[in-house]
Amino acid sequence: MAGEQKETKLDHNSPQVKLTWLAKLLFAFFRRKDVKAAVLGEDILTLISLSGSMKIPFQEIETVEVENGWFWADIRVRYTSGEEVVSGLSRHKARAFADALESLRINWWRKVLAEHVGTLNSVQDDLAQLADPPMYMARSIFSTLERKARDVVAQFPSQWPDKLSGVAEIQMLKTIQDFLKDPEAHRTRANDIFVVNELGRSREFFDKIETRPLTDEQRRSVVVNEDRNLVVAAAGSGKTSVIVAKAGWLLHKNYWRPSELLLLAFASDAQKEMQQRIRERLGDEVVEKLTVRTFHSLGMSIIGEVEGKLPTLAKVATDDKALRKLLKDIIADLFDDSKFSKIMSTWFQEHSTPYKSEYEFKTQGEYWDYIRANEIRSLKGDRVKSFEECEIANFLYLNGVPYEYERDYEHDTATSERRQYQPDFYLSDSGIYIEHFALNELGDTPPFIDREEYLQSMLWKQQTHSRYGTVLIETFSHEKGAGKLTENLAAKLADYNVTLSPISSAEVFAALQEQGRIDPFTQLIATFLHHYKEAQLSAEEIARRVAKIEDCPRAEAFITVFKRIFECYQERLAKLQQIDFHDMIGKATEHVENQRYHNPFGYILVDEFQDISPGRARLLKALLDRYVTTQLFAVGDDWQAIYRFAGSDIAIMREFRERFGESKRINMQTTFRCADRIATVATKFVLRNPAQIPKDVSSTLQLKEPCVHVGLGGESPDLLREVMKTIADDTGKNNGTSTVLLLGRYRHLQPENMYQLSNEYPDLHLSYKTVHSSKGLEADYVVVLGLCS
Repeated sequence: MAGEQKETKLDHNSPQVKLTWLAKLLFAFFRRKDVKAAVLGEDILTLISLSGSMKIPFQEIETVEVENGWFWADIRVRYTSGEEVVSGLSRHKARAFADALESLRINWWRKVLAEHVGTLNSVQDDLAQLADPPMYMARSIFSTLERKARDVVAQFPSQWPDKLSGVAEIQMLKTIQDFLKDPEAHRTRANDIFVVNELGRSREFFDKIETRPLTDEQRRSVVVNEDRNLVVAAAGSGKTSVIVAKAGWLLHKNYWRPSELLLLAFASDAQKEMQQRIRERLGDEVVEKLTVRTFHSLGMSIIGEVEGKLPTLAKVATDDKALRKLLKDIIADLFDDSKFSKIMSTWFQEHSTPYKSEYEFKTQGEYWDYIRANEIRSLKGDRVKSFEECEIANFLYLNGVPYEYERDYEHDTATSERRQYQPDFYLSDSGIYIEHFALNELGDTPPFIDREEYLQSMLWKQQTHSRYGTVLIETFSHEKGAGKLTENLAAKLADYNVTLSPISSAEVFAALQEQGRIDPFTQLIATFLHHYKEAQLSAEEIARRVAKIEDCPRAEAFITVFKRIFECYQERLAKLQQIDFHDMIGKATEHVENQRYHNPFGYILVDEFQDISPGRARLLKALLDRYVTTQLFAVGDDWQAIYRFAGSDIAIMREFRERFGESKRINMQTTFRCADRIATVATKFVLRNPAQIPKDVSSTLQLKEPCVHVGLGGESPDLLREVMKTIADDTGKNNGTSTVLLLGRYRHLQPENMYQLSNEYPDLHLSYKTVHSSKGLEADYVVVLGLCS
């Protein structure tokens, strides 16, 4: 690089130039800092001034110009980091020196060009191939070319001598520089050319790979071959066909060997179906060499290879009933722990139902909808009218204070205008009454309650107890808001010598079991266990998420309960030296991330990608990150993401590029499964959710008649029978039989009269499935039961 150097002596044998006597005289007074002389070396220009010298290597010099003035000439030298001017030279000497500098500079350029001509030719050849690329220019491939181009250009100054402009090597350098001005545009253009040409080259392959020729969308999905590929495919658009065709095309083009392909499915049935399709379309030899696995079997094989033996899979991993039993046993055992029993009692006393203050509701209807939806019932079994009343009831029950809920007041108060008074709680051992009033700290009622009327009713109750000499303890909503409802109640009871005698943990568990609360709670724990382990969240991340939840205290209480149950669950598995599926995926991922596992797969294809969970995504990314050349081809439909309860996270598909890197997304929007009128209704419905990936689904089947019919249960005493009759009549017009699939949310919703309906309509082949189990199935008619629920 150009730099300063003090007290440089001139080499009188080197070409040099000095100021004229007039310039030297004038500059001595007026321009003392100017350059006084210039000397040429073999590959460097030295500029000398009174303060020292500056050396400028030839590779940094961009232009040399002679500028003639009235009395003398100047030489202007532009270089990488600026420019310098040597003034006060005779015109003849300035021109001679500039020519000498340019000659030496040209010689330097010829020398350097000769040193790098091989690389220039290589990059030039690579760029020439972009006019008709032999393969898709994936980011990893193209980055190598781009880096190679930048490296060779870095060997030269940005501007070469004009006399060399016609030299072949300079033309190559110019081509490379032009390429580097916008390499991404060149990549896009090259890939567009490749796709068009490859569709033509592989036409016969695409015509024959499946029983019928692939569609244009399917073909394009196959030949686009970025490092990370996401095919967003509508239901019935041929996702499996594309997976099979992609694998076949990669082998057909000799991009990868069969042993380097890994095809992943989420369930064993899907894995077997994929293997069978590959066997049918690609042959036995191929299916024997490539690898088709579920994520779980892949995790198992990774652990086995690294640790030398396969892990023992816990029964609870494959048997939901066994999992619930284990968790229930753990909960029962933990109730013997006084600390845990207290935590659990607090959960059921204060948090088992989502709490909303009455002040959050604008109308009585909204509030009662909330009450009905959550069925607020005390531990004793009473169905109460508010969450706060439930907390009071649970407090009394857990502390051994006998009570009756809304028992008739001991004195007759009924009139022609008022029914018999029923205080909220009556403590039978002490004869004390408790009334809970919905008043905040300002004495205001909830928005849907008339304040004046409520205060009059409150005053009447107070006066009634005063008249008959009965004891009334009052509690208020603002005490709940302050988190002191039961604490204050305990103090008020103590004022009347009411003794609190907490019931045993065994009694609490027995009561919860009798009321049927343990089983739903166990199911909640089991569901959260799946989510928690699949998400692989740290304690800090859990705390951060809990803090954002609207009902934060309830979430914190649940996490406190879950944490202890989870610890016991893990201890049970460890004692048995067993793992569940989540641990299997986690352990396999750690082996890959820590480079204990050698990934033999260069291309990974994933079906039903919308079902991927955070744990599986982490394993997948670890496999991809192991080698930069490993590619991913994922096919899925976010509109069919129905396994959130099992741990899948649609955000992974929606944020594909952010999570997996440079990617290309292709939409397959043509469905063969349903008519256009069904596709239109479904599209409008799904896209009401802004989180879904937009697709414009079209159908190959165009119909004029309506295909979607909505019937409300209240319109007929036997709506299903009417529907069957309509379908039977429609089928009869075509002189054939039809398949009819009844769908419900749960298995127990299967109609009891299905056998009878089958006998009544023998031309209709009826079957019932839950929505989840029906995924991927087809039928001539589909009837969704209980749509409103």
